[in-house]
Amino acid sequence: MGAYALDVYDEKLGKAESFDEALDFLSDFTEDMGYTQVLYAYQPFSPRLPDGDWIPLKLNVRNFPAGWEREWEAFGSFDPYYRACFEGTLPIDWTDIQGREHLHPLERQAWRYLADMGLGNGCTIPVHLPGGRFAVVSAILERSDRDWEGLLDDTRDTLFQLTHLFHETIQKKGFEKLLKPSQRARLSPRERECLTWSAAGKTSPEIAVIIDRSVETVRLHLKNTNRKLGASNRAHAIAKAMQLGLMQPH
Repeated sequence: MGAYALDVYDEKLGKAESFDEALDFLSDFTEDMGYTQVLYAYQPFSPRLPDGDWIPLKLNVRNFPAGWEREWEAFGSFDPYYRACFEGTLPIDWTDIQGREHLHPLERQAWRYLADMGLGNGCTIPVHLPGGRFAVVSAILERSDRDWEGLLDDTRDTLFQLTHLFHETIQKKGFEKLLKPSQRARLSPRERECLTWSAAGKTSPEIAVIIDRSVETVRLHLKNTNRKLGASNRAHAIAKAMQLGLMQPH
């Protein structure tokens, strides 16, 4: 697929009226190249939390096998292809990652889970954006009768260009604002309110006066935010909630 084909696909993408339609176009493009599945993900904040935890990606997929996501939630934070994206900007061959000796045991389980689903050969292209934002496209080959190395050699450069073209289109059309990122916690309005006042420097008794609730109720809400966010104290909870976009500066 040369520059002319990319121009044609650029024109088609420009006519997409929704994210789903654009992703369908991307799926068609990669299928023409020889791939069988494709995914796109966008994270509007840094994928790593202050304590080093990874925020799992919300994957938007096409042609994945039925039921693939049932157990994937347990591995999302340990996706080795996702983690490898932060080692550089070039396309990542999944087989290179699978061969690493020092993968975390859950990283190894993650890629083997996908491989058992028929998703063993793939190429991931990261897109690093200002402010720690991140996007990614992965093109996957399920068929075992195809020459994986040959396919990747023939299409690597085009995949790189296609990924950036796709993300630019998504951004220009405002579709990325409609994509829901993966959330590891959901705070209630009252929990978010208490945490926001805490971030503003208010004590529990002061917050109790502001929201017209008892001090014990405020402390319970803040305790719940710590539990939901896996935080060790209020400052830790505030940092996590800010990065996850669960609250805004007061």
